[in-house]
Amino acid sequence: MVVVEFDYNDFGEIFGIDKQKTIDALTEIGAPTEVDPETGKLFVEVTPNRPDWYSVLGLARAIKSYYSAKNEKYSVGPGEWKVIVDKKVQNIRPYTVNAVIKGLELDDLKIRDMVLLQEKLLATLGRRVKRFGIGIYPLDKIKFPVRYTTMKPKDIVYRPLGFSKKANAPEILKTHPKGQDYGYIIEEYDEFPVYIDADNEIMALIPVVNSEETGKVDEKTKNIFIEVSGNDIIGVKQALNVLVCHFIDLGGKVYDVEVEYENEKIRTPDLEYKKVDLKMDRVAGVLGVEIKEDEMKKMLERMGYLIDKNNIYIQPYRTDILADVDVIEDIAIVYGYNNFKPTVPDFFHPGKKNTEHAAVDNLMKNMGFVEICTPILTNKETLSLFGYDGIDVLNPQTKEYTRLRAAIIPNMVEVLSRNRMRGLPQKLYEIGRIVGGEEEVHLCFAMVDKGLEFSVARGSLQTIINGLGEEFELKETKNGFFESPYSSDIIINGKKRGVFGKLKKEVGDGFGFEFPVFLCEISI
Repeated sequence: MVVVEFDYNDFGEIFGIDKQKTIDALTEIGAPTEVDPETGKLFVEVTPNRPDWYSVLGLARAIKSYYSAKNEKYSVGPGEWKVIVDKKVQNIRPYTVNAVIKGLELDDLKIRDMVLLQEKLLATLGRRVKRFGIGIYPLDKIKFPVRYTTMKPKDIVYRPLGFSKKANAPEILKTHPKGQDYGYIIEEYDEFPVYIDADNEIMALIPVVNSEETGKVDEKTKNIFIEVSGNDIIGVKQALNVLVCHFIDLGGKVYDVEVEYENEKIRTPDLEYKKVDLKMDRVAGVLGVEIKEDEMKKMLERMGYLIDKNNIYIQPYRTDILADVDVIEDIAIVYGYNNFKPTVPDFFHPGKKNTEHAAVDNLMKNMGFVEICTPILTNKETLSLFGYDGIDVLNPQTKEYTRLRAAIIPNMVEVLSRNRMRGLPQKLYEIGRIVGGEEEVHLCFAMVDKGLEFSVARGSLQTIINGLGEEFELKETKNGFFESPYSSDIIINGKKRGVFGKLKKEVGDGFGFEFPVFLCEISI
């Protein structure tokens, strides 16, 4: 849960209703709210899938919709500003999107709420800046066109926010609080990403910290420039839309920015309204109650949807609507969960145990191994670290899942790494699918222990193959991640069926292992 904390006395005016009614409304729409008995502050629990509620202004918008069923349509005007994206950022943080907001009237409370929204977006949707970072700049201090590029760390010299003097990038990563928090994201690269204006003034070290000269927003700021930069184009666009709608609610006028990549030009933000295709029988089937179409549309208006000529449209700040069931959930919220009458389902589906690989499964459990299950989707970087390839996923949604795996070993090593603080010995196995030349089912097992010997790990392999009624031999072979002379192919009936060996120390060190790690993967 994300907690939004604020003093109602500071923000009560924007809600337009009294404190108790505010608490009741927030709780009813799915944001349980409590009052601190000592300070009187409100603490609102927001589910991570509603980043548009991460600010007080976003919560006020939701309440106004809930009580009035009236919603604003957000729009963007044509702008004259341009950002040029250098191809050098492709291997670091390749995507950036932008917007310009004019005509703001900011005060201390509004700035605090803006910072709250920015921090919550970065901590959740932005995965603590790994997925994307956000920069908000005073527009009038920037000369366009702006460049998003990379520079040698020591050549990046500017005065970061909160500093009294200039510093270079390595110094900023060591001494600035934001550098200490987020520097690890870029420190491995030979060049760091930066935003630079047409006067060659550094606006920010991405994704660490803005410049004091061109990146500080205060109560005198009327016009702002926003950049969201990261490694996931969907995430950066979603974050920008949430921010842009926030500033429209503050009275600002939004203009788009031309973002010029090497092979294409786009204009952002895109405040497209997506039409909802919702069937009444589908709503009734999911909820178990009959709701008239007019009533349903009124319910959706109360949850912020835009109704135009009997069509239903999703607001651009809603990042959580993926399918019709998400819309139906909003109908259920307004209908009231307490108003649904519980019934016993009139169908029964008995489950049954998957016995497809029961023999192997029983063998592993009897030897004291613990089963794990990892995704068949992974990424090029993880696979290539172990010398494996895979099949690319078209239009991947995240950087973590871009390929179908060709082996389970990379996943197994990642699991071991995350559990390296657990007690020893560790004995894990997985029976899962891989996609190499064709789809296969593999068994992968791992053993970790202080002083673990080759003969012990080999004994487990022998028990498995004997249990399958097969004979095998180990043929020593070179392998990029196994240590000689323990790197082996598993040969059954004259054919290679898998690999077995001891993880190289340098590879193990990279994952934080302190003890021997033996791994095996075999087609079953």
